[in-house]
Amino acid sequence: MSSKNTMTRDAMLFLPAKVVEGLLIIACTSLYTHLFYESTVGTFNFINFNVQIAYLILAGWMANAATRYVGEEFHKDGGRGLFSTVSTVYLIICAAVAVFCCGAAVLLRDPLYLGFMTMFFSYTVFQILNSALIQLGRMRASITLSLTSAVLKLLVAYGLVFGLRNPSSPFPAICANTVADGVAGIGAVIALGLPQIARLRWFSRELFGKFLRFGVPLMGVSISVTLLNQIDKYLVVGFFDMDVYGVYSSNNSIASGLFTMISVGIMRGVYPAVLRGWREGGREAAKPLLDQGARLYLLVAVPAVAGLTAVALPMSRVLFAKGYDAGAPVIAYTALAMLFMGLTEYANKAYELEQSTVHVLQNSAIAAVIKVASSVVLLKTVGFTGGAMGSVVAFSSYFLITCVRVRRRFLFHVPLKNLVRIVFSAVLCGAAACACTMLPVSNLLRLVCAVPAGAVTYAACIVLSGEGRGEMQAILHKLRR
Repeated sequence: MSSKNTMTRDAMLFLPAKVVEGLLIIACTSLYTHLFYESTVGTFNFINFNVQIAYLILAGWMANAATRYVGEEFHKDGGRGLFSTVSTVYLIICAAVAVFCCGAAVLLRDPLYLGFMTMFFSYTVFQILNSALIQLGRMRASITLSLTSAVLKLLVAYGLVFGLRNPSSPFPAICANTVADGVAGIGAVIALGLPQIARLRWFSRELFGKFLRFGVPLMGVSISVTLLNQIDKYLVVGFFDMDVYGVYSSNNSIASGLFTMISVGIMRGVYPAVLRGWREGGREAAKPLLDQGARLYLLVAVPAVAGLTAVALPMSRVLFAKGYDAGAPVIAYTALAMLFMGLTEYANKAYELEQSTVHVLQNSAIAAVIKVASSVVLLKTVGFTGGAMGSVVAFSSYFLITCVRVRRRFLFHVPLKNLVRIVFSAVLCGAAACACTMLPVSNLLRLVCAVPAGAVTYAACIVLSGEGRGEMQAILHKLRR
């Protein structure tokens, strides 16, 4: 089987598992809005995304570097040097976070810093090791552990607040997330066999230097991308209050959670193949695979934008407690912003493959400035939904800036006829779903009708146009085997 077909098969088979994970995360967000007060939901969401920010800034550079080199290092010594180096750096980072959080908790008399600390420990270890599992081709372990984490976030939180009515403390949710990612992290440690191969005395200065050269520019990228992703949330808290932030962040998480799973699901099937092609044949081998990966992403992401836009209002009313539907437009704007964010990842691959990550830093920094300026203006003029509109402006700008600059190296290409087929089919998908939201029935029935109507319409259009023939053949081939 060709590299393109193998990549397509892996992406299309990995994607459903990631979508299921995204749906579980959405269910978790929905549950929290019914279990807790709006301000409590806002407080937990604020802590949760600060954990993600801290991970990107403090450990993201190492995670990206480890992911980049794990394949070749694993062939050298079974991963002994790489995982020993990663483990040492991880423990140093955790020690620094522990000192800061324990000091802040004592000085400010705020135990939430301790909750932040435990969430950071478990989230970070799972993110780093899960990426390694993917690059080493251990898809089954990655999928199982990711789904386990998502399920535990639901079950543990519900178990801790069972019988209570709208508790005001976010600690049940903090505990659920800590336990869920902690269990998944321990599972990843076992799956990778780290107790046998990782030792602090096997720390490699050479590998650490390689991590720094590749990853430190990405630390700046992480900060810039963090601003791109999250500054709207800080601004919403600053302009309004934690109740409004609870509404904004809950609706935002629907689109961002689902799109993150789509992007990760496809990229985890695409990137290993692109990286392998780059090592074996350079640009000539890697670019066709990157082109195919971008087309696969559009094939799934464009109808997702259309569908989420069509069902945003009934979805918000069904999933969340009363009053959260005021943030329904945030779902549509966030979905569009995430579409551009995903496309930019494919555009950035030329920089990453050539290890010229400083250009990613420059582009993301420019886009971050645009995000801050546009979000401030729109929040003042439109209201809290302006934060999501600012994300659209920023991520579309980021994509365009990256495309203009990266063309000097190489940029993915999706033929116009393929793009037209995908967009036209997605428009019909959105129209079918939107028509169902106007039925004179309850919001739940509207949603139940709209989702399959949009999906069937899109699938029919894609198959009839011939655009999805290759993907269907790859999936059917795997199922026959």
